[in-house]
Amino acid sequence: MRREHLNITVLQVAALCLAGCSTSPAQDMFGSFFPAWMLCTAAGIASAVILRQVLSALGINQYLIAPPLTYLCIAVAGTLLVWLLWFGH
Repeated sequence: MRREHLNITVLQVAALCLAGCSTSPAQDMFGSFFPAWMLCTAAGIASAVILRQVLSALGINQYLIAPPLTYLCIAVAGTLLVWLLWFGH
């Protein structure tokens, strides 16, 4: 009887862990499916490049202590923001 409860518990845990694997986050664009993370990453990188141009035009870029790290963090934040706004049901 105890072994039967263990088997049921293992099956329930496996079903719970695999419940999020039902669909892939892909978007149909121009007749082809692209992974959603790739589109969000491209948008995050584009936001970092645009913000770099704005900061350079304003003269703030020269005051940044670690520009590569700053722009990397901006790109990651932009990527996560796009993901949250696009897929955050």
